[in-house]
Amino acid sequence: MKFTAIAPGTCGELLQGFIDDKDFLINSPIPFFAKASVTINNKESKIEFLEEEKYSKINRIIDKILSHFKIKENIALNFEIDSKIPRGKGLASSTAELTAVILAISKAFNKNLSDNEINNLLISVDKSSDGVFLPGISYINHLKGHVYKKFQHIPSLSFIIVDSGGEISTQKFDRILARNVSLKHENSLRAALKIIKEGFLTKNSKLIAQAATISARINQNVLYKDPFETLVNGTKEYGGLGVNCAHTGTVLGVMFDHKNTDQHSLLERVKTLIHPLPIIGIYPLISGSRIN
Repeated sequence: MKFTAIAPGTCGELLQGFIDDKDFLINSPIPFFAKASVTINNKESKIEFLEEEKYSKINRIIDKILSHFKIKENIALNFEIDSKIPRGKGLASSTAELTAVILAISKAFNKNLSDNEINNLLISVDKSSDGVFLPGISYINHLKGHVYKKFQHIPSLSFIIVDSGGEISTQKFDRILARNVSLKHENSLRAALKIIKEGFLTKNSKLIAQAATISARINQNVLYKDPFETLVNGTKEYGGLGVNCAHTGTVLGVMFDHKNTDQHSLLERVKTLIHPLPIIGIYPLISGSRIN
């Protein structure tokens, strides 16, 4: 019998930094999903792990969750991963794939996991969690698993996702440098955090995009992305509200209100500004979710 679950990726983050000795991010889930399936075969007793070179993290999470559920009897499990989310770009590909696996196994064995249990499992393997399974937009400590706040209102905000090139390993990311940059720009980061909270409270996409742009501009001192200022300045007249980024990745997101913007004109403008860099896609901001 086959059990399937999916989890969303993200367009980088709306905010990320280090304040009051705490790492934090505010995530930005998008409908760019990873799907995991687990099949139980009662006639056999062997767990078929995935290709180790490509799916080593997933094989580790499988071991950990079976141990967490104290499943020791001989069982036959087969796993499949279906994800088009590019890796190393800052689109939460690892979190989405690992979360989908956790949810699929939970479904297969009829087990319930708390938010904390899922976060702890993710962090034990991936060293961080983007919290894509949490409902709403989440303000979290991605390294410790603490959830500070969930913003339930999802504004009409979309991203044209631009890949500025290359790949970044989240686990090799220079967090010391990032923390030092946050401390140097603490006043701006605190202002951005205040602005984005007001934006979600008042359902104001412009304020949310303003705050995200501040955070992305600070991050230029950590992971520089050449098209950033060009996109910020070059899309304003076409409905661009600002540009967010993957703070530990390579992508930029040109933000716009999809209810009040000529998407085609904005997209053509972005293509002109970034040529020959690729556009990964256009996705709206959605609520984080567990879908199984």
